[in-house]
This record gives sequence, structure tokens and C-alpha cells, in this order.
Amino acid sequence: MEASEENRRQVGVKMADILKEIELVQQHSRCLLDASSVDNIIDSLAEDITAVCADKNPVVLCVMTGAVVIAGLLLPRLNFPLELDYVHVTRYQNGTKGGDLSWIKSPSVSLLNREVIILDDVLDEGVTLKSIIGYCEKQGASACYSAVLIDKELQTKKPVTADFVGFTTGPEYLYGLGMDYKGYLRNVTGIYACPNNLEELLCQI
Repeated sequence: MEASEENRRQVGVKMADILKEIELVQQHSRCLLDASSVDNIIDSLAEDITAVCADKNPVVLCVMTGAVVIAGLLLPRLNFPLELDYVHVTRYQNGTKGGDLSWIKSPSVSLLNREVIILDDVLDEGVTLKSIIGYCEKQGASACYSAVLIDKELQTKKPVTADFVGFTTGPEYLYGLGMDYKGYLRNVTGIYACPNNLEELLCQI
């Protein structure tokens, strides 16, 4: 069905509004890690993972879409035999608050009797990671390790902990290096924290 002029106009207005919002968010965010610091963190993550998993012939599961950037940076530093696959599980649906867990894509590689490294961008409440670990165990994985670029310190206890952690932050909403703000800013070369008064700032748009 051909889009009407009114539909095109409405889409154009929405696009303009979200781009204004993105610009406002970037103007008021603070940088937690620049590209150089991230590079050092990735090096350390690779060393830690290698020390434990180099002789295990693991399957690395990239959690889409957030971990796609960290996977691209980390994998070339893992100089041992491994297989790569991905799983697409999300609670955010391009929003900023987690909702119900949605399984979009399961791994294609068999996990039976395999050691698995689950690679994600951020360990927030732990709901997604717990679900993926449970899935891998049901598929017969002999062991599951988890590696995250960011582990958030929250007031509530998490159901899981990560085996390999790059950097620990507070509860702020983050973007950059694969983490998004409403589907945008995954490509930012650094990690940024959104301002605490974000809702107030958005009222200016």
C-alpha cells in the first residue's frame, strides 16, 4: 500500500522530534569512558577470558543488538579456537525502561556439551542474562560464562553475576559502544551517562 502524504508528514515530524531529543541528550550527557579507556578495558577483558577459556573450545554467544560492537572489538583479541553465534533477546524494544522479555532469535550452533561465553554490553537488572544462561543449560551446555562490558551497581540484588566485567558504573542510563538511547547512539565511540534530569530536559522540546 502506498504511503499517503499525511503519513509521510507524520513520519517526518516524528523523525524531527527524535533527532532533536537525541541532540539534547548528547549535549547534556557526561562521558564515563573515552575510546582510549574502552580499548584498555577490552584488552583486560580479553586477557581474563583467555586465562580461563583458551583451552575450552567455547561457543561465544553475542547478545544482539547491544553486544555487536563489543564483540567486534573483543573477538580479534581472543587468540584461541572458538565458534561465534548470536542470540537476540531484549526487554527494551528501543525504549529506556525494561519490559517483558522478548526472544527474537535463538542460537544456531548446538550447545550440547559445549562451554559457552555469553557476551553482552551491560549487566543491568540481570533478567536477560539469567534467561539466556537458563536457555544454554537446558540445551546441554557443559558450562556457561558471562562477559559484560559494563556492570551496573543497583540498589536491588541481581539474580546473576557476570564472570568477566570490564567496568562498573552507577545506575545511570548509558549509551555508546553498542548501548542505545531509543535505538540511536549505538555507534558513539565511548560510553556516556544520560543526565539525571532527563525528563525535565525533554520537556523543553
